[in-house]
Amino acid sequence: MNTEQTTAKRHGPSRVTTVICLALILCAALVIARMVKFRSQVDVTLPAVLWEDGETTAVNTTLHFHGELVKQWGQDDSFSGYLELEDQPFTSEEASKAWLTMAREDGGLNRGLLEYGKFPAHTPFGELYTDREYTQFFLFPFERVPGEDDGTSTYVAGSSVYVAPAESLDEAKTLLESYNLLMPDGSLR
Repeated sequence: MNTEQTTAKRHGPSRVTTVICLALILCAALVIARMVKFRSQVDVTLPAVLWEDGETTAVNTTLHFHGELVKQWGQDDSFSGYLELEDQPFTSEEASKAWLTMAREDGGLNRGLLEYGKFPAHTPFGELYTDREYTQFFLFPFERVPGEDDGTSTYVAGSSVYVAPAESLDEAKTLLESYNLLMPDGSLR
């Protein structure tokens, strides 16, 4: 054996080899971490109000959020279950399911499109905003606008919002303001 081989055997692998192995281990750990899904059952019932933009009063209702929430590192959250509104019978568990993909937004809120219906047909209901802990909800229902000539219809942002948890219009406005969902003049964004 020559001197170089003897020195290499005494000192173990080179630093370059060690760095490459550590980098490969780190990459494998990141890939595995992205594949892990954190599933949790959600069952939340909150007081809510339905507020029509510009009105001086709001309608009290209840919001029930029940189903499976899946969080995955580096991915949008997804929800399968139902978001039941007391004043909207078609949102009940018996009537239909809700599917959500909650994308992260600036301002500390998740945002998703709330759809109802039996699989595979989905009917858009509105845009849902929620905090990252899923304890505060802002649901902006769509209004259906009939098409001009072809008989189709589209869904556009309406002028009302469900806010939970809130038991009065003042509580609802305070929550909306805390997430900049109200214009300075007091109207919805």
